[in-house]
Amino acid sequence: MYNIFIADDHTIIRQGLSRIIEEVSGYKIIGETGDGLQILPLVRELKPDMIILDISMPNLRGIEAIHKIKRVIKKIKILVLTMHKNEDYVYECLTSGAHAYILKEDADTELITAIKSLRQDNVYVSSSFTGDVIKKLVQRKSDAYDKKGGAVFKILTNREREILKLIAEGNSNKKLAMKLGISIRTVEHHRLSIMRKLDLSNIVDLVKYAIKTGLIDLT
Repeated sequence: MYNIFIADDHTIIRQGLSRIIEEVSGYKIIGETGDGLQILPLVRELKPDMIILDISMPNLRGIEAIHKIKRVIKKIKILVLTMHKNEDYVYECLTSGAHAYILKEDADTELITAIKSLRQDNVYVSSSFTGDVIKKLVQRKSDAYDKKGGAVFKILTNREREILKLIAEGNSNKKLAMKLGISIRTVEHHRLSIMRKLDLSNIVDLVKYAIKTGLIDLT
């Protein structure tokens, strides 16, 4: 039996997904939640093979949740189910550790195909996007260089990228420490490391850099 967990804040959507999935032999919904704060505790407890995740849920740090889920269960498959038809979101999700990006408008016809694809260790993206969307995104992002000539995704660690996003969103060191479960000193250490790697001297420049390279989405 292939165990699946659903995280979406709309009850009707969770019910619809459950109906679609459990009509197929071999699949079982072992849990669900509409609260972002409950995802990690439930995933840790239930240990599903896959999570269907809406990254726009309340009390959820969006794409950063993907990193946290992968830290709880390294081999878990993450299928992002979203209303956002944004190529930047596709790229961010897949490079953060998700394995599929499905638009909610395509779920009724593509959900099972996507799940089967992930079980075979493939990546799946909604057919609403062009066939070469990933190739285009990789190329576009690879053109975003910092002052030292290196791509941001190669220069910064996953944790540094996470912290840079949170800084750009206006979080103080104290809030960062609370959200990430680390000490303020560790946050300061990461912030200084980010500035050193990017050759930037203040928070304003960090925010501008995050916007310029697409690390945060202004929409």
